[in-house]
Amino acid sequence: MSGDEGKHKPWGKWLAFVAIGLITISLISFTNSMDDIENLVDPEQNHTAMIEPNENKIINLQNNRIYTMLRVVDNISNEAKVDLEITDSDNNQIRINEPTWMQPQRTGSNGKIIYDPIGTITLVDSGDFNFKNSNSTSTVYIVDDQSVDLQAFQQPGIFIAFISCCFGLMILPLSLIIHLFTNKKRGEEKVVLQRMPTNRIPTTEELFFIQEGKMDPQNVKGFQQIQSIPPPFTNMKQKSSEEKRNENLPPKVEKKVELDNSDDDDWQSWDTG
Repeated sequence: MSGDEGKHKPWGKWLAFVAIGLITISLISFTNSMDDIENLVDPEQNHTAMIEPNENKIINLQNNRIYTMLRVVDNISNEAKVDLEITDSDNNQIRINEPTWMQPQRTGSNGKIIYDPIGTITLVDSGDFNFKNSNSTSTVYIVDDQSVDLQAFQQPGIFIAFISCCFGLMILPLSLIIHLFTNKKRGEEKVVLQRMPTNRIPTTEELFFIQEGKMDPQNVKGFQQIQSIPPPFTNMKQKSSEEKRNENLPPKVEKKVELDNSDDDDWQSWDTG
């Protein structure tokens, strides 16, 4: 493995830097667009219709849209009363749904005015609808949420913030996966030192360069072994020589010692006492 082949391009790190850069751009663009966002979500400046207190008003609305009705409240902890009745051209009453987390409270005039959602409606058919505001002090603002979203994407700062955030959040986990995969592959390559010369012992510096992929194991200079390692049993050779000499000597005459068996006949006497 040559030095050029051992080098891995840090794609994971570069992608992580790109993702962090995109998220940073998104945050900066979003911060710079706060004024535009506040104007878009301010019901007083951006609404489909407005019904004054104790007023009946006929409003033309589109189908497949979510319309949110809001009233001004004095405090963020207060909840506005509905006090609203909606009927179609046939005098059929339209059901008002409770707002969800997708319809939070909104602010206007730099946060000085608080708008509380009192309900939402989704229409099956387009047409004219009669709104009766029975509250004597509070105005009802009708906001088309889809229209607000479309207007937001038409703002350059908000569009850049949204696109940068989406791509940054997609690239960031991808960079982590690539980084982990690359490090795992490099770790497996570092374990095996290929084509290491058997007659040379590499130095510590050479081992470091080989593991980093900056040196070919075949180019190890190191140093050669001066002494061979002695065998584990140093007297094996001497023993084998003595055994060979003993084989050439005449066999020894073994003396047989005859035991006195005179008392063999009386074994029963001493055995039985």
